[in-house]
Amino acid sequence: MEGLEKMWSWFSLTEEEEFGAKVLKDDEKKINRLAGRFFTKWVLNVEVVGHTFKPLWKLKGELKICDLGDSILVFDFKEGLDLERVLELEPWTYDKHMVVFECVREIESVSSLEFSKATFWVQIHNIPERSLTQVIGEAIGNTIGKVIEVADLEDDGVGNEFL
Repeated sequence: MEGLEKMWSWFSLTEEEEFGAKVLKDDEKKINRLAGRFFTKWVLNVEVVGHTFKPLWKLKGELKICDLGDSILVFDFKEGLDLERVLELEPWTYDKHMVVFECVREIESVSSLEFSKATFWVQIHNIPERSLTQVIGEAIGNTIGKVIEVADLEDDGVGNEFL
């Protein structure tokens, strides 16, 4: 013990070391994490949830799932593109119950999330043909929530029957 105390007394930082290290934002590890709130009264089985979602999400990389209780699971994606694909293909359900996802960097911050917003695909029918435009679609969509995108009628509208 005495030898350790003597060695410790010799320990010191150089002037250069005292200022720390500069870390650029690009050098930080990318965190690809989603917190998911499952709107169900049933207890979740993490293993079953993983077996259900992995094939649906067609993941390229590894996925780790952590149960935080209160029907909240944290999904750690190795690949950022996998996380993006999951969000792009919302909404998701599990056992006929809605699942709401929020991006999260630190697991400790999950308790402050509200899980109060969800993304939905909406089709609007019975619109006069002359009104089947993206501008009209945005105007109608904004009455029910925030519009993320109105599908291109030429690409997505089968026979221009709906927005």
